[in-house]
Amino acid sequence: MLRQLTRFRPATTDLDPTTRPYSRYRKARWELDIDGRTGQAALIDLADSSQASTRFGREVLVPNIGRTSGIAPCLGADDLQYVLGWTDTKTKPERAEAAHAAFVQLCRRWHETYPDESAAAVLVNFYDRGELPQPGPDQKWSSKDLVLLVVDGQEVTERDTLWSLWETIVQERKSGAAGAGRRGICLVCGEPGQLLDRMPQALPKALVPGAEQEVALISANRRIHTFDFTEGLSNSPICVGCGQAAVANLHTILSRDTYTFSYPGQRTRLAWWITDGADSPTIRLLDRNPTAIRDYLRSAAEGRRSKPPSSHDFCSMTVSGNVARLVVHQWLEMPLNQAEEHVDAWLQQSCINGRGHNDPTGYPIWLLALSAGQWLPNDTPSQGRYIPMGAKAADRPDDLAHTLLHAALHGDTLGPHLLGHIVRRIRTDLHIDGPRIALLRVALNRHPHRTGEGPTAVLDEKQDHPAYLYGRLFAVLESLQLRAYGRDDMPNTTFFHRYFAGAVANPRIAHLQGIQMYPAWLKKLENTGRTDSKEPAALAHTDKARRAAYAFRARLHHLHERLSQPTRPLTDTESQSWFVLGYFHQQAHDIRMARAGKAPEVPTEALPTEPDDNEGEPQA
Repeated sequence: MLRQLTRFRPATTDLDPTTRPYSRYRKARWELDIDGRTGQAALIDLADSSQASTRFGREVLVPNIGRTSGIAPCLGADDLQYVLGWTDTKTKPERAEAAHAAFVQLCRRWHETYPDESAAAVLVNFYDRGELPQPGPDQKWSSKDLVLLVVDGQEVTERDTLWSLWETIVQERKSGAAGAGRRGICLVCGEPGQLLDRMPQALPKALVPGAEQEVALISANRRIHTFDFTEGLSNSPICVGCGQAAVANLHTILSRDTYTFSYPGQRTRLAWWITDGADSPTIRLLDRNPTAIRDYLRSAAEGRRSKPPSSHDFCSMTVSGNVARLVVHQWLEMPLNQAEEHVDAWLQQSCINGRGHNDPTGYPIWLLALSAGQWLPNDTPSQGRYIPMGAKAADRPDDLAHTLLHAALHGDTLGPHLLGHIVRRIRTDLHIDGPRIALLRVALNRHPHRTGEGPTAVLDEKQDHPAYLYGRLFAVLESLQLRAYGRDDMPNTTFFHRYFAGAVANPRIAHLQGIQMYPAWLKKLENTGRTDSKEPAALAHTDKARRAAYAFRARLHHLHERLSQPTRPLTDTESQSWFVLGYFHQQAHDIRMARAGKAPEVPTEALPTEPDDNEGEPQA
C-alpha cells in the first residue's frame, strides 16, 4: 500500500503548482505584519464573517509537520503560543514560554543559514526588540490560532529559502538528531537511505471519518505498540522520501472528490486511484447520475463501447480514524481491466427498466443506499423523499454505501440480511421506485445462496417462480381496479393499499380477494363504455372499454393457468423479493406497452412513473 502511495501521480488537471514539501493548507486567523524598516508590527484579524470561506480566517499554504505532545515549531506560520507566546486558560504558561522560545530560535537558525535573506533578518530584529503585540481586552482568540508572518507586505512562506530549510528541519526531526539518524534499506522503495523515526506529517482529522485529532499514517510512539517494545519506526524502515511522499499523496487523494467515494453518515471513506495518473470513466460511473449510466449501458448493448487492454492497476483503500490513528479496513490492488469488468457486471446486475423508460437504467451507489432508508410521503403517495443518510430515523443498514462499493469493485456477494431489510422497508412504506428495485435485483443476483437464475432487468415471461407470478398477478389486478374506477371514483382504500404489504409474505388472501372482486371490476369497466348513442365517438368509447375488459380477462386467465399449485406463504426473503420484482416488472412493462399503443387498457394516468430518475447529487 505504501509503495503504491509513493508512486501515485495525480492527473495533469489535478497538479498544484504551489505545493511545497511538508506543507498543508490551513486557516490563518491572524496576520503579523512587520515593517522591515521600523521593526513595528501589527496583528491583523483575517476572519470575515460575511463570507463562509473566510469565517474562520484565510486559507494559506504553510509548513506542516506531525506534532505530538512535544514542542515542535513550524517556520513562518504557527500558533499564537509559538509566535507571540500568548496563553489562554487551556494553555500552561511555562509551555507557551518554551514554545515561543523554540519558535524564535528557529527564526534565528533561518537567518544564520541564509544570512542574505532579508525576511529572516527582519524577524530576528523584531524578536530582539522584544516589543511584541499584546492581546486587546475585547479580542477573542485562542493560543492555537494560526498566525501568518508577513514582512513588508509579503508572506514569508513565499520565500524559497524558508522551504529549503524547512525540509532539512523535518528530516532531522523525524529521523533523529542532525547527523545521528538511522540509515538502512527502505522497506518501501528497497533503496538505502536515511530512515524515519516518525512519519513527517499527519492527515487532517476532517479527511478521516471518526478521527478526533490529526491522524498519523503509521505510528509506534509507545513501546506497547511494537512487538519488541521499541519506540519509533525501527521495525518499519521507511526512508525520508517515501515517508513524505506517502503522506502527501494520501492527503491529496483524500482531499479531492475525484479520488474518493464519500457519503454522509458512513463510518469509513473509500479512496481510489489508477497508477501512472490514468483515469477510469467506468469506475466513476458508480457515482454518476442515472442518465449517464443509462447511456453507458445502451452503448455497451449496441457494441459501441470497447475497452482496450490496459497496463495500469486499480488501487483503493477504505479508511477510518481512531482518535489519532489511521485504521485501514481494506486494501485492494488489481489490474484496471479486472476492476472495470467488476463494475460492468455490477451495472448489468443492478440495472432495471423503470416505469416510464424504454432502456435499462442504472443508479449510483449513493442513490441505492439512500433508497434503503425510510420514505416520507408528501400529500400525494408518489411524491416524497427519503430520510437523509446519517439521520437517526433513517432505518438504514450501517455503512451500506461502502458495503455496496466493495461488492461492486471486488465482485463480491451481498449479505442475505440486505434482502430482508429492503423488503421490510417496501412493505412498511408502501413505496416502490427504480432505485429500490435496482437494489433488490442486485441483492438477489449477488445472494450467496441464490437458487436458479437471477432476475432480469425487464419482465421475464419465461420465469415460473410462483412468487414472481403472484407479483405479476397482483399488478394486473391493481391495474384493473384503477381502470374500472378511474382516478376520481377510486375507493378510499385501494386494492394495493389494502393487500400489498400482506401479500408480499402471503399472497393467498390477496389472491382470493382478487378472484372474488375482479368479475365486478370487469363488469364495471364494461358498463362505463355502454351507451345508447350512435355517435362515432361514443361507439369508439364502448369498443375501447370492451376490448380493455377482454384484455384484462385474458391476462388474468393466462397467469392463473401458470399458477397450478395451491397458494403458499412466502416464508423466505428471497421469495418475497421475487414477488416485489414480479409486481414492478409487470407494472413497468404495462406502462411501456400502453405508451407504445399496444396496451390501451392500462391506466397509465393512475400508475406511478419515474420520468426524472432522481437526477440529484449525493446528499451532503
